[in-house]
Parts: sequence; C-alpha cells; structure tokens
Amino acid sequence: MINKIKVNGADHEVDVDGHMPLLWVLRDVLGMTGTKFGCGMALCGACTVHLDGRPIRSCITPVRWRADR
Repeated sequence: MINKIKVNGADHEVDVDGHMPLLWVLRDVLGMTGTKFGCGMALCGACTVHLDGRPIRSCITPVRWRADR
C-alpha cells in the first residue's frame, strides 16, 4: 500500500503496510537513522520525533496515521 508522508519538508511515497510503525519507515525505508529504537513501547523516548511541532513516539505511531497529511 502506498503511503504519502512529508519528512523535513520533502514528500515521500512509501510502499509499506499502513500499520508499520513510523520509526521503521524512517529508518529502514527512508534511511533516516537519526531516529533511534529504544524500548519499542514508547517509554524511553529514544524514538521521539516532532510531528507538526509536537513530540510523538514513532515506535508506536503507525505510518497510516500520518499518511496523506
């Protein structure tokens, strides 16, 4: 399934399942390894990214939640 996301001002189309965590799309699909995996349960904050100026835990946020926005 194609999901359209905007990262750092650039548009991207990723062909992944909509339930895939945003963390893995950023790291494995887009090669943006600055986002880190920590606990995988949104407790440690290692995977925190800014989404519309607000911090979110990318390890538990499905890419479909952000696609096409």
